[in-house]
Amino acid sequence: MVTAAAHSLPAALRARRAGVQAIVVSPVFPSASPSAGRAMGPLILARLVRGARMPAYALGGVDADNVKKLKMTGVAGVASVGALTRT
Repeated sequence: MVTAAAHSLPAALRARRAGVQAIVVSPVFPSASPSAGRAMGPLILARLVRGARMPAYALGGVDADNVKKLKMTGVAGVASVGALTRT
């Protein structure tokens, strides 16, 4: 599967035109990543997913405590780094 990072609807539309099969959208929630920008939250994520009209995966601050907030956003799945690497 070919994916692309898409942190906005215009970026998602460019990715779709380029032929990618899915997008990774971040940051959805506040993240400790030094490269993370401002968190968009579930409502903006849902609008982006609807507008992109392609599978989208949520990344950025996603963990066991907040993943349920993404249920109605239309994402195809989630990705996580920090939640999987904490000791």
